[in-house]
Amino acid sequence: MEYMSKIAGSSDRKGSIIAILSQMGANFTVQQFEDVENIVVSFNPSNNRLVIGAHWDADEGSDGANDNASGCSVLLHVVEAILAESAFSKSVDFVFFGEEEKGGIGASRYIESVGKENISAMVNADVCGFGDNILLSDKWNVSNPLFFGLMDESLLTKHKVKLPGFLPQGDDCIFEWGGIPSVSICTAERNAVTVFSEIGHKISTDQPITEQDQVALMSLEVVKTMHGGEFDNISYLSGAAVKMVADYLTDGLLNV
Repeated sequence: MEYMSKIAGSSDRKGSIIAILSQMGANFTVQQFEDVENIVVSFNPSNNRLVIGAHWDADEGSDGANDNASGCSVLLHVVEAILAESAFSKSVDFVFFGEEEKGGIGASRYIESVGKENISAMVNADVCGFGDNILLSDKWNVSNPLFFGLMDESLLTKHKVKLPGFLPQGDDCIFEWGGIPSVSICTAERNAVTVFSEIGHKISTDQPITEQDQVALMSLEVVKTMHGGEFDNISYLSGAAVKMVADYLTDGLLNV
């Protein structure tokens, strides 16, 4: 909860992330563009890099605890774990994107600056602080080696990752629309697995999303932790949820 609290409770979210990275001794760069700033921690940069991202900005009027100080906290924990390893050879960029809430501007600028030909795949951590289930929209990427070990079936089973086939759009879609394989990960209550799975099935089979589907989606507790919802407050969140996702990503990067 410490990292999540520091980011969500700060009037300078970007500055809080930079302070945490500096304290843990991580090498990072701040990408400054005319309309956005990203923070990038690169390990072994190459033309075959995996991007693991989370947006640091928050929706206007929200403290952005779950959306998305929680995702940023996941990345910070994984970076910390990698720094503790004597040798880490995988090529990974951890990117804290700005302006996701304004259409994924930070993600777009990152791709433009690095070049999509140098990005193999992308994992997006967004809304990772509520519920006791890991949900991953895999977009047919299970066993895809471009994600290193993260999409290994045995790892997904070990960490009890649910694959609903649909999660709301985030920065992953910016990569997907650019032709880069991407997945999105979050945590949520059990009922969300059912609702997201039903919507995902309809999308994959070209069935219309009904008003009833929209009502079911908006009634989910995890949705109410976002954008000024009833539970859009850090007091409703759980450090255990963040740890679940961080443990899964760390295990995949270090041990698979």
